[in-house]
Amino acid sequence: MGHITTTAIDGQARFKSIFSKYLETGDTDIERFIQSVPYKFDNAVKVIDNIQSPNLDKETLSNRKYLREAIYSFHNKSGTLTSKVKDQINLIESEKLKIMVAIHQPNLFAFSGVFKKIVMLETISNHLEKSDVPSLPLFLIIDHDFMDDSWVHVAKLPSIRNSSGILDIRYPMNNHKRWKLICKTDPPTHSLVNYWENQVYAWIKKDKSLSKENRKRTYNNLEEFWGIVEASLSSSKNFSEFNSYIMAKMINKVWGYKTLFVNMSDLSPAFKNGYNFLISNHDIYLKSLEKSELFFRNHGIYKGISSNSSKYSPLWLNCSCGSKGYSIVKRDNSGNTNLIGRCISCKKDLLLKVGEKNNVSIPTDRLGDVSPRAIPILLLLSRELEISSYLTGTGGSLGYTIIGKKVYDDLKIKMPLLLLWASKDVYKGFAQKEALRVIQENGIKDTSRFLIDANNKNHDFENKIKPLISKRNQVYKNNDALKNLLEELLAYKKEQRSLKALIHNVEKSNNALTLKSCIIDYIVNFGMEDISAMWSGSLIKNNDFGSPLVLN
Repeated sequence: MGHITTTAIDGQARFKSIFSKYLETGDTDIERFIQSVPYKFDNAVKVIDNIQSPNLDKETLSNRKYLREAIYSFHNKSGTLTSKVKDQINLIESEKLKIMVAIHQPNLFAFSGVFKKIVMLETISNHLEKSDVPSLPLFLIIDHDFMDDSWVHVAKLPSIRNSSGILDIRYPMNNHKRWKLICKTDPPTHSLVNYWENQVYAWIKKDKSLSKENRKRTYNNLEEFWGIVEASLSSSKNFSEFNSYIMAKMINKVWGYKTLFVNMSDLSPAFKNGYNFLISNHDIYLKSLEKSELFFRNHGIYKGISSNSSKYSPLWLNCSCGSKGYSIVKRDNSGNTNLIGRCISCKKDLLLKVGEKNNVSIPTDRLGDVSPRAIPILLLLSRELEISSYLTGTGGSLGYTIIGKKVYDDLKIKMPLLLLWASKDVYKGFAQKEALRVIQENGIKDTSRFLIDANNKNHDFENKIKPLISKRNQVYKNNDALKNLLEELLAYKKEQRSLKALIHNVEKSNNALTLKSCIIDYIVNFGMEDISAMWSGSLIKNNDFGSPLVLN
């Protein structure tokens, strides 16, 4: 047996801990599924290489043709048709091609985890280049989600100069916008983008510890990135395009990656048969999903479970107002099958005739009126495009995938290999260093322990101060007694004020240090070109998906 480092063992333990609550259910199918997830990089490459090439039928080849057209459209509009991208697009209709997919919403200046998904796919694909079967890394943009998700419209940077320890870069929201789809929402205005730039510039400028050379370097890094931001704004027609074009320009042009991008909203033709399949089998789908959700709820697992997912059909009905609504499948007295629902935003009644009970078929010219809910997305990718692997995150998408596993089994849909990179980044940008100084200067070694003890001490002060305030009204005629009481009261309040100020500063510092920063934090500290090399290099060096990545 080869030498196994403590770091590797810790990385494996961290990786397995992500699935612990699912393993504790005792379900053997779930256990087998989780055990199939590789936790080492070289093993993932080997497993994907050994996956049998898909045996594509005529319909799947046709779907991949639609996929090719949608991908070309995205890269043409975003100005990212590099030679590598063109070569990859030409591979899409290859019958042996293995497609590896990651998905995410087009968040404003997305946090590192989104970019790391792409780094992982690209790095695996590069290690498969000598294989007899070509592989293709594909990033699916979930552009039909609501704007309501805070990660979509708010980017976050560490900053102890802000009251919470976090600087928010916000796309303004209101009740009208929150229920609009990302792909139906206007891009930011030029004045708003300029405001964001000034926010980030001031964030750098206010840090007093940066040397003149390092400050100039961070400004240059920001300026280079902001050129991409402005170029993306000039060519985008909606908020999704603005965010996804920024990503694509960084990844395809600056990093030189071959990873392809495609919008979920552009794949309706490729998913037509899948939509019809889901409507035809919606009874099986709903019963299976209800059973699966009940099983996990009974084991205390709620992540990935919607309060109403098993009450509605697997498809949204899109509305002309730019929003969408839940739908149910309803058959009328004549035997016709309809999708009916109500728009969440404008409350308009929605109706889509989809055929008869035994002949469900969404009209081709109405495919844009439907979109998939979360759990069916992977099902559609598997059934209609025969993807070979799917890279999930550690949040809701992992829950959806594991909870949906039983649904896929009941519908006899084979799931692709599941991949997960759960590592955390360890680095000290200038804002993290400033936050860390507050902790160190106060001699705090364990922040969590300090905050518990300090808040208990503050509570003790409250218990001492309240009786003195009550007693003050009783002794106000006794000058000596009142004087002594006030001196004692002021002493306690002074100590309490100092303690509260320290608690607030430590809380701000802790928030800054534990924040999942948006990509801007990485760019200004490291520069665009170096980020991908650090991530991919650490991935290969660590050779596991759980160990932290130390970025220097």
